[in-house]
Amino acid sequence: MEIINSINRLPQIAKPLFIALGNFDGVHRGHQAILKAVNEKARAEKGCSAVLIFNPHPISALRPGKPVTLLTDLADRAEIIQELNINYMIIEPFTPAFAALEPLEFVKQVLIDKLNVKGVYVGENYRFGYQGKGTAVKLDQWGKEYEFFVSIQPLVSFNNKKVSSSLIRDLILSGAVNEAADYLNYYFFREGTVTHGRGVGNKFIYPTANLISTDELLWPGQGVYLTAVGKVKEVLLYGVTNVGSTPTFKVEDKRMIETYIIDFNKNIYNKRIRLCFLEKLRDTQEFASPEKLKEQIGKDIKNGLYLLNKMRMEKNGSGHSLQAGGSVLRS
Repeated sequence: MEIINSINRLPQIAKPLFIALGNFDGVHRGHQAILKAVNEKARAEKGCSAVLIFNPHPISALRPGKPVTLLTDLADRAEIIQELNINYMIIEPFTPAFAALEPLEFVKQVLIDKLNVKGVYVGENYRFGYQGKGTAVKLDQWGKEYEFFVSIQPLVSFNNKKVSSSLIRDLILSGAVNEAADYLNYYFFREGTVTHGRGVGNKFIYPTANLISTDELLWPGQGVYLTAVGKVKEVLLYGVTNVGSTPTFKVEDKRMIETYIIDFNKNIYNKRIRLCFLEKLRDTQEFASPEKLKEQIGKDIKNGLYLLNKMRMEKNGSGHSLQAGGSVLRS
């Protein structure tokens, strides 16, 4: 997949272009259905498939006082979209001028004049143009008028619920990361560089790999999680990760991301790792002493290993065999 920064940099394409429109935050099952459909059409027509994504997220740009906490940054989205065999990922800067385009202007200036689309794929709740006045139905009408194909994809249901980024955000914030994975079709993950922490774990409890969290990206709700740890010399490891405060040490005003990696004692400071959140083990607790906390973490590790064995036994069906590298998607 080729990543194109700005529509204006898209090379001239001799083949018919079929494009998926949307921000695709999370690239969940519903998004994946749209992307698979556009790719199948492009292959059938001996054309090219593309996805157009705006950056920053339109809601963040239009409502700076209420920024969106994203499920996936651009790099995450690119990785997942690439797995779906899309030819081009076009990242268009969402400027005030772009936001001011009326829906029909967007169709004429972007889809027709700049992209020369043969077909457009959108979800049934897709909105576009100034103040979101354009709808999927209106786009279909203009497609017939200006001679390009429009496919409106229905919302995808899973476990009797409509799949949406907002549903997945709520699940992750509540700690239901295993349920969120069902709607994402992959384990929710975060990636970062291991930094030095306060040194308390090394001295009193268990040594931890610490990541810095940002407010731009969503993190699971406060608690202790079983995680898979990837990108450590391409060996898949597992860990117990604390997200949130550490009340035992009176650090309650800062979100900490601390992972004890099971059966691992290498120095990985300044190395990038990926945490895949598999299951919430417990809520954050305050303990009477570091010794009591260490005892509880030992129980967390034991519980986590039990859950891992259970997951391995149940991986046929809805389960997922994790790998150190390679595919993120389950299917």
